[in-house]
Amino acid sequence: MSLPAIHPQRDPGTGIVTIDNEPVVFHCNHYNRFLQLVVEDCHYIQRDPILKQSAAEVSFRQLRRHFQGHPDWSVEERLAYAEAVYRFCGFGDLPLASFRLPDDPENAFQIVEKHSHYGFALRLNYGKRRWAGEHFDLGFAIGALSAVYEKPFSGHLGNRSGDQALSRGDERTEFWMNEVHVAHPDGNLSDVQKSMVLPQAAEAADIPERTYGLHVDETAIITAVSGMPLVGDADGLIREFGVCLTRHYADYYNLVSFRFEEALVNALATHPLLDEMLWYEYPALFYYKEKFSGLQGKELADTLLIEAGHICGFNTMGGIMRSEPWYQLVVPQLQCREDWMAGIVACINALGWGVWRIHELVPNERLVLRAWYPYESLGYLRGFGKADHPVDYLMTGIGASLMNLLYSADITTKPDLTLEFYYQVNRSKSGFWGRQSACVAMGDPYSEVIVERNVL
Repeated sequence: MSLPAIHPQRDPGTGIVTIDNEPVVFHCNHYNRFLQLVVEDCHYIQRDPILKQSAAEVSFRQLRRHFQGHPDWSVEERLAYAEAVYRFCGFGDLPLASFRLPDDPENAFQIVEKHSHYGFALRLNYGKRRWAGEHFDLGFAIGALSAVYEKPFSGHLGNRSGDQALSRGDERTEFWMNEVHVAHPDGNLSDVQKSMVLPQAAEAADIPERTYGLHVDETAIITAVSGMPLVGDADGLIREFGVCLTRHYADYYNLVSFRFEEALVNALATHPLLDEMLWYEYPALFYYKEKFSGLQGKELADTLLIEAGHICGFNTMGGIMRSEPWYQLVVPQLQCREDWMAGIVACINALGWGVWRIHELVPNERLVLRAWYPYESLGYLRGFGKADHPVDYLMTGIGASLMNLLYSADITTKPDLTLEFYYQVNRSKSGFWGRQSACVAMGDPYSEVIVERNVL
């Protein structure tokens, strides 16, 4: 059976991109890997409810919404659509279209994946992993089967000696699934469904016109980036800009980030010495402990989530600014170094992250970014209500990395974006750091991040 086509929709007024009204955003293997490791490496919280469950909830919600719009579809057509979404978004080659329930669903049954974005990304770890890490893949399979068959499923990564996982360096990943039997046919579906509704988008006129780099044609850049064939290849992977991309569920990131933040804060409240131990479990925190001597409680979680943004900005934005499409389309429009910031913000506005504006840029000193409809704030409002603290961690980290790329790394010379170079640039005591000064999730009309050099 040929897989159906997937058609993302981009709202030019908000920058939000959706598939079946589910917000999706581009991110790379470096961000996906680091964010998952942030959750996995804390041994005082449970990772499954954060990683696997978040994936199941969001995939179930998106697929169920699509199937409700096609009530005449067969099980085979539903399975084919679920696989098509997975491949299109760059997650891998989960073989759902050929899947059939076994004659005896009481027993666990196996699904085998030969290519996985997370399997690839997690192999970047130093040394071999001790456990399988394809939690998103498993969660998607749970959500997909639950939506297709309209009954709850569960699953886990391997259940016997010899089970394989790409993330551990094996040739395939093996999932073990089973149908969940409950007294009421919908009894467990609440575990994988959330009736979150997208906030109504305001008029585009609420977003101010650009004031920086006006000779840079942002509309043309957004059109060009949006028109690039950034879809899964024969292996279900998106290889572009020197990284491996995903067109990921925005609310997967949001649920993972904010559930991790909540879980870690709760763990810190019950383990008084945990903050001291975390500095040694997370090398990034050990560095920032020296920089910010007062790091404690929620600030520890926030710092890790901002660090994920640093890594994303350095690798994804840096990769874009080293790519051939950048040099063909954007560089001819640039007249000075600061125009590189205007150009990369235009690219960001094609990624589904909302609408970003440069409010202020003082060369080599200060950047003020504002964002309307930032996906982190919108996700917090959907899932958790109004925030009592700033929550746009990715945006904060990205802002700092953009200034470090432009003025510390000199991205204009196409440097190799190695891990060692990341440490040299982003963790320099004279590098840039961002702080959030306004937040949509807190009720502000836009989110704002101020980036300045570290104070020695």
